[in-house]
Amino acid sequence: MRFFWVVVVAFLPFAALLAFPYIAQLLGLSQSGAPELDDVFKIHSGISQRIVPVCYQPGREPPAYDFTLVDQFNKTFTLSSVWSRPVVITFAYTYCPDVCPYINLVLNATLPALRGVVVVEVSLDPERDTPTRLFHYSQGNRYNWTFVTGPADVLEKVWRAYGVTRVVQQGYIAHDVLFVVVREGKVLGVVKGLPKPDDLARYIQKIINRDC
Repeated sequence: MRFFWVVVVAFLPFAALLAFPYIAQLLGLSQSGAPELDDVFKIHSGISQRIVPVCYQPGREPPAYDFTLVDQFNKTFTLSSVWSRPVVITFAYTYCPDVCPYINLVLNATLPALRGVVVVEVSLDPERDTPTRLFHYSQGNRYNWTFVTGPADVLEKVWRAYGVTRVVQQGYIAHDVLFVVVREGKVLGVVKGLPKPDDLARYIQKIINRDC
């Protein structure tokens, strides 16, 4: 009997290794278990089926909504303190199982082409996206931009001001995917949908250059 348990214990690490790919896929930990981007577009409400870049004509830009929230370092962040430079605002949440990871991957790949641009990611999940959670999420993924969160009533005003639709069902948040370009208190343009990194960089640069 003792020999039997020795064999069982010795075999457990190998069994775990064999089972890991299947467990990881079920938990969404493996790349192979990640949803395909086309599938995400089909199942996630609020996402444009086509990419829609909008560039407002100079002199006709809507005013940008200023806000004060808390960043991943638990410090106060005010939008107007950075909008002397171009700012790209997007919206996501750290517990998002499908679209948000793609938003962040695209942003991360786009940043090298957007020198001097400030990126601000506004949380859609104030209950769970605490500053500590945002810190670990951004550091763990090596996302080098500003993540902000705050009270639900303050965030709701930000979402509404920038045209973000948010629907919550059983902890899942369906939302619009967009990138708002702001500078000097004005909304210069918006990219709706989730383009490839090269395309997103090109759209944003055209908006910043006022090539409308």
